[in-house]
Amino acid sequence: MAASTPQFPIRCRGILFDMDGTLIDTTVIVERHWQIWCEAHEVSYSELISTSHGRPSRSIMEQWAPRDRLEEYLTPEYLQKLERPVVEDMEGMIIIPGARDLLEYLPATHWAVVTSAGREMATGRFKQTELKTPPVLVTSTEIHRGKPHPDGYEKGARLLGLSPEDCVVFEDAPSGVRAGVAARAKVVFGMDTGTAPREQLIEAGANPIIKSFEDLDIKVLDDGWIEISLKTL
Repeated sequence: MAASTPQFPIRCRGILFDMDGTLIDTTVIVERHWQIWCEAHEVSYSELISTSHGRPSRSIMEQWAPRDRLEEYLTPEYLQKLERPVVEDMEGMIIIPGARDLLEYLPATHWAVVTSAGREMATGRFKQTELKTPPVLVTSTEIHRGKPHPDGYEKGARLLGLSPEDCVVFEDAPSGVRAGVAARAKVVFGMDTGTAPREQLIEAGANPIIKSFEDLDIKVLDDGWIEISLKTL
């Protein structure tokens, strides 16, 4: 169900970012390695990839791993083995426009990253891109229920000392949008970076939809609140 359009400027106390497709785009890398896995396991790549973006590897394995080896495929050792080649692959990785400057600008007390990636992958991506290290990083390693459940965003807000209702979320995948909505975030921005069709982001509850952070003017005010406005042409 589509969310009502928020009124600009939007004021919030914190920003909760997804990582892949929102700050760093590794879509071609992720899809390349899922295709390899699907071919090795005789799984339909088109079916798997249509529902995998924004979901933790464990959740994907629960759905697609061979039933007679499910227990093995859900172990931390296998999941780490699954993700390591993806972590080491940088071919095709890009930084979303405006992300670097925004992270450098925001005070550490005002932002967190909540990702479906494991901790090794997440920390590796920030080192590879030399983006500012998140002051709060919530990965699939630390939570039991991944997106579309709200647990990650609830934890990210809590670690900032905030309520999710005082935060905005930036997400590029329908499952992540649903997680932000379920966490009762003040606003869930949909990042139209190519991960999913714009219509799917809207249907999941994202509003407004932007192409990059360069569409926005984000300021930290003297009273500690963050003010977000749409840039005018």
